[in-house]
Amino acid sequence: MEVLMLCLLPWIIQCGSVRADSIIHIGAIFEGNAAKDDEVFKQAVSDLNLNDDILQSEKITYSIKLIEANNPFHAVQEG
Repeated sequence: MEVLMLCLLPWIIQCGSVRADSIIHIGAIFEGNAAKDDEVFKQAVSDLNLNDDILQSEKITYSIKLIEANNPFHAVQEG
């Protein structure tokens, strides 16, 4: 029985480290003239980070890329 406990100990320690806080990074691409969309996105991420019922141990970070309007391929190139 002692041998079994010693064999499981590294696995238990490893599982404990998986439950540590996580950072989820998301990105958004907006046209340069979409300032309101940019602010709504930032507020939504902030609200999620403050809500412990939704994210108990995770935190969302983000990056925003502004692209020129009327260029349908620019978003694909940035993505």
